[in-house]
Amino acid sequence: MLQSLYIKNFALIDDVEVSFGGGLNIVTGETGSGKSMLIDAVQLALGGRASADYIRSGRDKAIVQASFDLSKLSTLITNLEELGVDFSEDYLLILSREITLSGKNYCRVNGRLVSLNIYREVSSGLVDMLGQHEQQTLLNRDKHCHLLDKLGGQEAAERIHRVKDVYRRWKETTDELNALEQNSREIARRLDMLKFQVKEINKANLAEDEEEELLQERLLLVNAEKISRLAGEVYDNLYRGSKGVTAAVDTVGRAVTSLRELAQIDCNLVGLKEALEGSLYQLEDVAREVSTYMDNVEYNPARLDQIEHRLSLIKQLKFKYGSTIGEILNYKEQAERELDSLDNVSEKSDALTEAINSLTKEWRMEAEALGKLRGTLALELEKKAARELRHLEMTGVDFKVGIKPQEVMSPKGMEEIEFLIAPNAGEPPKPLNKIASGGELSRIMLVLKLLMAGVDEVPTLIFDEADTGLGGKALQAVGEKLSQISQSRQVICVTHAAQVACFADEHFLINKTVNKGHAKTLVAKLDELGRVEELARMLAGREITPIVKDHAQQMIKISDEYKFNKKKI
Repeated sequence: MLQSLYIKNFALIDDVEVSFGGGLNIVTGETGSGKSMLIDAVQLALGGRASADYIRSGRDKAIVQASFDLSKLSTLITNLEELGVDFSEDYLLILSREITLSGKNYCRVNGRLVSLNIYREVSSGLVDMLGQHEQQTLLNRDKHCHLLDKLGGQEAAERIHRVKDVYRRWKETTDELNALEQNSREIARRLDMLKFQVKEINKANLAEDEEEELLQERLLLVNAEKISRLAGEVYDNLYRGSKGVTAAVDTVGRAVTSLRELAQIDCNLVGLKEALEGSLYQLEDVAREVSTYMDNVEYNPARLDQIEHRLSLIKQLKFKYGSTIGEILNYKEQAERELDSLDNVSEKSDALTEAINSLTKEWRMEAEALGKLRGTLALELEKKAARELRHLEMTGVDFKVGIKPQEVMSPKGMEEIEFLIAPNAGEPPKPLNKIASGGELSRIMLVLKLLMAGVDEVPTLIFDEADTGLGGKALQAVGEKLSQISQSRQVICVTHAAQVACFADEHFLINKTVNKGHAKTLVAKLDELGRVEELARMLAGREITPIVKDHAQQMIKISDEYKFNKKKI
């Protein structure tokens, strides 16, 4: 439960700490005293929207801190521990928000700084609020299904999750098939282009090093005449000789002959002789190879033309598919893989269609199970709501849950839910948003909260003027109902009605004072005498007579007797 709320520099509140009790906590005060600020502070402490406008004039920051006693809420403790919350032995959870004029927002959980998302995750499930805004959700038909499902507890939550999961998979598969079908024309064009490209590259029959070899061969063919002339000159100078030129072999041969004779005379020249002989043999080998090379050199215009055509083809393919033959061949492999993938489009389409049919059947099965549960919940809600509404002075009002089957698949299931009422006996039920008054909406939402309190594990319920639009016996019935709820949940209620406030277990008065031109909101916990005074003010306004005080005391006495009798049951 919410154990305490500390507020500093928040709107008109300077420095206040409120300690709440475990039963029905009533908050009252004059209009404009700042009761809404208390609710705003709680919402901020729970992760609500932060604004620098909340900071008290003349201050640079505001702080709101809510302390929760979770010692009797083992499931909630387990959930929070899984989120990384560390508890002391008393299992106290302290949520703190600090907002500054600069716009910075600090969130702390048990003193540890956390992100706003984690902060909100930790605070969810601690408090359920019902104000005039929440009452208006009853006018939105789309919210009715959610409210009915909440009454189904964990079973309904699990079935809704399964319906949503199947629907999500069905939607993803359907979108994939639609995209596939919409792109079928583009796929056909892509297939034709890829087939042409692969055929063109295959027809060329390219080899990895082919271009370099062709370029070298073309160089030889283009220079065949020059090659032949130069090789002939080399051969003449080395071996054959020509007019005015003695062959190098002959010259060196004569030198070898002379050096042999010298070596016979001086053995120190044997090394030179052998070296020169080796040179002579090398010259003869070179001359023979040049001669063979000359015999193989020929000018072949037909072969040159073939090479030019081949190099031109390679150049065209490089322009289209890559800067090298290797890149062209890699492109072909990628195109072949894409072709395989596109050729399987028909098979993929069939598989997706089959999957969609299977998911449709699965969704229908899950949705029917959810619909059956909703039908049971609707009957239970109608029965329980009728009983509770009678207690809230709505005798003769017929509350119904309209269930309208839908053919279109939806993540919410296969039916639309709408709450209906017939305010007077004998009239057909009609939608809430067309005929319900503000007072009727207040009581219907109160009944729903009462029923949900038996399903939810939310430890604290806050009602912000949930009795708006009511009077007389209806207000007393609301007070009794809030008191009844507070036997199993902590209830905090802001009210203007003495008939509700008299049921308080703890009563807090919000009061606004003005000191030196500055307004300031104070919160005081009332004792028994203070409760009588406040109830008398709520009943009579300015003119508080002894009769009014006696009336207030009598109201407290009657409410205490009601609570005592309820506890004995």
